[in-house]
Amino acid sequence: MTRTAEELLRAFQRQERQFVERRFPLQFTSEVPALRELYHQAKGLRWNPETDVPWARFDSARLPESLREAARLTWSRRAWGTYPGIAENTALLLRLCLESGESQMDAKLFLSLRPAEEAKHLEACFTLAERLGGYVPDPGDEAVALASNHAFAQMALDPAVRPEVTVAALGCLDDQLDLDLHVSHLQRATDETVRAVLRLMATDKARHALFAWVWLGARLGGLDAAGRRAVGEAVREMLEQVILQGYRNTWLLPDSPGRRRLMEAEAAAAGAGLGASTVEQEKSVLRATVGQVRERLRQWDVVVPVATHPELGRL
Repeated sequence: MTRTAEELLRAFQRQERQFVERRFPLQFTSEVPALRELYHQAKGLRWNPETDVPWARFDSARLPESLREAARLTWSRRAWGTYPGIAENTALLLRLCLESGESQMDAKLFLSLRPAEEAKHLEACFTLAERLGGYVPDPGDEAVALASNHAFAQMALDPAVRPEVTVAALGCLDDQLDLDLHVSHLQRATDETVRAVLRLMATDKARHALFAWVWLGARLGGLDAAGRRAVGEAVREMLEQVILQGYRNTWLLPDSPGRRRLMEAEAAAAGAGLGASTVEQEKSVLRATVGQVRERLRQWDVVVPVATHPELGRL
């Protein structure tokens, strides 16, 4: 899914020519009630990273210096992975607004709130890292940086890529895996403040993943066989070229000093109940998520081709 600077420039130029806003008639009729309900939930289930997390009860001074360093690196890495969601969801919202005219108001309303939720997740991760000794703004390792950067926002805006393809890859697979990993971290966390952060984030992420499944389910009926194949191929590509390259799981990154440093930090944080899972636990989550995503899409006649990995085998 990585694209060159020239390809991205050409895509932007095509977007300027093809996207023309169609505002009227402006209607608010609900087409997919489940999506409208998710929007109402997002309005009601608001939280503030400054006041709804028991920061005053978090005493990082009780932790050994080595463990504070490990945890601050772990939560800094989580912030790096959270940041792209702000742009990706804003891009998808723009795509729907510019392309769908009066339709899909349910999805547009929901997506208008989601970037703000991603921003709260980013703030919570940053604040926790700061309280552990200071946020780390850069992995300091080119391999880690490359695996963390993908042009997903540009993909969401590219008129050559159907929105169903984008939502299947980023929502049904990546958002679902992100949710499942956060639930795993929460189940193993013992610190009260860390648990509060993970619980609040996981609650939002459950809604985000559900949005992808409901929206895609409502749209697949309008796709022909070629469109469904494109959806399946996009999920496989996301899995093989992004997820299995370490986008969410540090142990899948190419071997480098930065990877080894991050893995040691996450192992220490997992052992201390500070919001991480062990490699074996994450492997179990990854396998289960991929299996569930594949089976759920199969119910809609979307076949996800098998992806392979040297260590994990066929997925």
